[in-house]
Amino acid sequence: MSRFAVDPAHAIAPFVLGLDVGSGGTRAALYDATGREVAGHRHKVPHAFTTAADGTSTLDADQVCEELRTAIGAVLDGTEAPVAAIGIDTFASSLVVVDDTGRALSPCITYADTRCRAHVATLRAQLDAAALHQRTGARIAASYLAPRLRWLREDQPDIARRAARFMALGEYAALRLLGEPALGTASAAWSGMIDRRTGEYVPELLQATDTETAELGRPRDPSDTLPLADSPLAREFPQLVGAMWVPVVGDGLTANLGIGATGPDTWGISTATSGAIRRLVEGNVDRLPEGLWAYRVDQRRTLVGSAMSDAGRMLDWAGTRLAIPEDIAHTDTTALLSAPVSDATPLVVPFLSGERGTRWRDGARAVFAGISASTTAEDLLRGSLEGLALSYLRIADQLELVGGAPQRIVLSGGMTENVPAWLHLLADALQKPIDHVAISRSTMRGAALLALEQVAPDVPIAEVPVRETVEPVAAHGEYYRERLARFEALADVA
Repeated sequence: MSRFAVDPAHAIAPFVLGLDVGSGGTRAALYDATGREVAGHRHKVPHAFTTAADGTSTLDADQVCEELRTAIGAVLDGTEAPVAAIGIDTFASSLVVVDDTGRALSPCITYADTRCRAHVATLRAQLDAAALHQRTGARIAASYLAPRLRWLREDQPDIARRAARFMALGEYAALRLLGEPALGTASAAWSGMIDRRTGEYVPELLQATDTETAELGRPRDPSDTLPLADSPLAREFPQLVGAMWVPVVGDGLTANLGIGATGPDTWGISTATSGAIRRLVEGNVDRLPEGLWAYRVDQRRTLVGSAMSDAGRMLDWAGTRLAIPEDIAHTDTTALLSAPVSDATPLVVPFLSGERGTRWRDGARAVFAGISASTTAEDLLRGSLEGLALSYLRIADQLELVGGAPQRIVLSGGMTENVPAWLHLLADALQKPIDHVAISRSTMRGAALLALEQVAPDVPIAEVPVRETVEPVAAHGEYYRERLARFEALADVA
């Protein structure tokens, strides 16, 4: 896979750093003014979430800060080129509890942590959930901040009592690396606590969680940058003395930016550990369909879409738990996934980690239906990947209600890299052509592009090449529509 890179000798100044904290690791890379990665200047530090059967999904926040420092050092090693700006994204919906000395009292609670699910029901009963969804663009669900704050107050009182601030992961990283926290508007929006039209925290949610505005970060638009000149990071790395730090945003926004889904007529699809469909629109969405979210980016842009916790995770689960030969992801899937559709294929609702879009049921679990004595492990894999395609289809149906059908769909992600034949199932389900773009780590590139908006807004951005355009088979549309109806019925009891 091409990294869409440029030789250092042909790179165009100014240069920016892209930082990306994902589910599987922390990454950094150097980019030139056209948004091309500078070859030889990328680094990754792997990590993994700590999980448990009670819904725990956490990551050591201080470890991430050290990973960022290590990755930055590795990328800057061997170059004296000054960096003009740093853009950073992290996985969305993160929480770090911080004391009055600026130290973490808790690990980072990730988007996949569902320990607060009992408090979701309490808040939904107490508040007008539908009205808040229209106001914040987010549902009351375990991925968001309000139920987590209630859970901390009631189930973790020792930590809550000592808390001075509740930070997003990237906000905490800025505090540790720069000496000052910086929370981007898009990251604050992913908390589900701010009004998507004004960018201010919603009083009803503050009251319901016994939280003061001062305990949360001030949302800062991407243009509200921090100079690095006197920061600990610049003292460690002289190339950063003249740089500015762009406040952290969620990886959904940068995923769209990184693959070129920058306007309302283009959908961006991610197929990583989790999955999503998103479109970036100008202004606000008047009426938001109930299965979607809408996150304010800045005064003029909103990111609309929905997501699922299990995309690549479902593929990993199938590969390890179904006793499928280790090389199937590289050899046999083309034949398996190119075979004609069949009613004998098991119908799978792939909710290993609960359901986010479209109905936001944190306690939902996966369902396998239509299994017989002749069903093979390969049949279950095919059914699982068809189930993922249906998960995207149900989101797409609602996203068309906001701005109509797309003129273009662009897609990237590690899952599709591992099993590219799966893209044919997705195109058939959506009944739309899909451009599989030739770029890796699009989220990191998107963070860099957000930084370039601040320091080189007039430099044309290089267009990401298309690896393959997959056209749908029209005759398969009816099959997926019939399956979607059964999928929804099974999801209701999952």
